[in-house]
Amino acid sequence: MLNVLHGNLAIPRHAATVAVSGGWVTLKGAVNRTYRRSFAEAEARRIPGVIGVCNDIVVRRGDAEWQTALSQRP
Repeated sequence: MLNVLHGNLAIPRHAATVAVSGGWVTLKGAVNRTYRRSFAEAEARRIPGVIGVCNDIVVRRGDAEWQTALSQRP
């Protein structure tokens, strides 16, 4: 499971942990972009035998990134 997540540069190695129990995958950690959180869940769901995914990854942006995002809003 970790190889799938970390095989793509979207999820840095230090960003997420994975636990599997009875076909359910629990993702935990923190990333700095929403697409990374979504990507991790989508990749977990693609694994054969996965029944469901609990995505507890949070999105945290640094102050500079947050200010840039706010300034680009219409």
